[in-house]
Amino acid sequence: MNIQRILLLVLALFISNANAAESELNELVEKTRKLNGTTISYEYTSGKAYNVKFEEAGVSYRYLTGSKPALWWGPFPYQAFEVEDNVFMAAWFEQGYGDYVTLLVNLNNNLLYGSAILRGEDVHFHGAKINTISRSKHAE
Repeated sequence: MNIQRILLLVLALFISNANAAESELNELVEKTRKLNGTTISYEYTSGKAYNVKFEEAGVSYRYLTGSKPALWWGPFPYQAFEVEDNVFMAAWFEQGYGDYVTLLVNLNNNLLYGSAILRGEDVHFHGAKINTISRSKHAE
């Protein structure tokens, strides 16, 4: 094999690997609506418990261990990625409240991780056990 063929082969392998990496990255950054129709009840290690529901209109939640457990907050527009099969990263901003919330939801092992900046100043960073999951027929 001459040097030109070797260089062409190396270049072809490089381009092939770059295209595969770009394709994989595109899959990772493609936003999903697969959580729509999903309602989750969970309790953080801190003892705080919530219901969260994902719908086309946005994400809504209620603070079950708070002073008004029947009150739903939202809906707030949300974004989500499916980072693995049945593992989602979802995030939203609560306009008017200053809360930035990110959840890592693992429906395979019923664990949830929450990170939030509340009122633009308090940091929330806890793990939670998912108690119940329900999915409507309209969930993707």
